[in-house]
Amino acid sequence: MSKSAIFKQAWALAAMGAVRFGGKKSEYFVESLKIVYAKDKIYVLLVQTSRNRPAWCAKITGLSKRYGLQREFLGDYGLGHWDLTDGIYNYGRGKGDSHYIIVKDGNAQVTYDDDVKLVFA
Repeated sequence: MSKSAIFKQAWALAAMGAVRFGGKKSEYFVESLKIVYAKDKIYVLLVQTSRNRPAWCAKITGLSKRYGLQREFLGDYGLGHWDLTDGIYNYGRGKGDSHYIIVKDGNAQVTYDDDVKLVFA
């Protein structure tokens, strides 16, 4: 998203804040800019899910002697929708289905478990 588009959205959000809560648009601009800029850095992961194969997603935080990779599972198990910030993630559907992505600046790149292990080695 261009800087111009970010500023336009921030001013629009600030105007809505001023109408709803009172005051001037300029009083709401800084916080509105932070909100719009943060939204631009989020990657939305959608995984098709079913009753028999619920979707799951976990952030990789390091290496584990027992499991190979240390993971922190994200909430909404089975829902198939996650807003991801920068980091390395493991996701899939049911058992045996596992994929890895690296999220940076709102963009995702597919990677493999061996490459993820090298990042934390």
